[in-house]
Amino acid sequence: MMDKTFMETKGYTFKGTLGEGTFGKVVKAESIHLKKLVAIKIIGTTKSGSVNRERFLTQEKEIIRSLKHPNVVRTYDVFESRLETVYVVMELCPQGDVSKLIAARGALSEGFSCRLFKQLCLAVQYLHGINVAHRDIKCENLLLDTHHNLKLCDFGFSERLTYIDGKVVLSDTHCGTLHYAAPEILKNLPYNPKVSDVWSMGIVLYMMLMGSLPFATTNISKLVHLQVRHSISFPSASSVSTEARELIHRILHPVVERRITVSRMLESPWLLQGTVEDSNDDWATSASLGQRALPKKMLKEDEETSKSRSHDGQRQSLEQRTRECLTSQGVKNSKIKSTKEV
Repeated sequence: MMDKTFMETKGYTFKGTLGEGTFGKVVKAESIHLKKLVAIKIIGTTKSGSVNRERFLTQEKEIIRSLKHPNVVRTYDVFESRLETVYVVMELCPQGDVSKLIAARGALSEGFSCRLFKQLCLAVQYLHGINVAHRDIKCENLLLDTHHNLKLCDFGFSERLTYIDGKVVLSDTHCGTLHYAAPEILKNLPYNPKVSDVWSMGIVLYMMLMGSLPFATTNISKLVHLQVRHSISFPSASSVSTEARELIHRILHPVVERRITVSRMLESPWLLQGTVEDSNDDWATSASLGQRALPKKMLKEDEETSKSRSHDGQRQSLEQRTRECLTSQGVKNSKIKSTKEV
């Protein structure tokens, strides 16, 4: 499927494979024009296997071309070969993804989680502001650049929203990842993708702060039961602040009308008080975004391990793309996969 010679004619020299999935792979390449390393997602359209897949690939190509935000993975180029292969050229995020970071270190510090979550809020606020819903927000799709700034990636399930009489047209296409899916999706109800994105953000925040999922069952009926109870437990050993717990509780509200909005999140006491780092952390300044990065000691550790886990987030997100976006009957067939299953 991948044609290195064809890539070279477009100005990209193959440097190595970052990951592979059912529909293609992600590779590292050097861009002659940009004079830097990039990640290229290579998708074989002939292997898509369904009309749904073709439709989502078309949507993704249209949407990613329009995105420009410091906390969204930047797409530099999209081109196709005569062999029906799509090449998506993106910025390279060498520090992997948030899921891998949590797996390696456990729960993240409250200060670091606050900084990352604020960046996620800004990314989603930007997307929703231009009427784009991501629909697959999860730790695996949150990449980290050289300075450990968050970059939201993988727009394979994203959707451009439409309105009638000022109201968003609800979606009936059920997709995403089981443990991050909102109850209205798991119950096969028409849903507002913006509001469902918010639920997924709440799962991400819980994962960052606790190092585990708030609702761990893989049984859909039991999962929905736990979600609608709105009883969120926190590990007894956790020292996470009351303000952070209250924010999680407001985000993971099963009643759509009572779920907090992204703008209200940014006004919450926990995010307004800023990045409350541990007093012994020596934070380096990110020159590119004017935001704080990880402690220099941690940055050094990550540089030593980055080769082994480089761009895991883009690899993981491509593997997740092997899931078919569900029809209303699809949830009953359990085609939304759990994070353990994929």
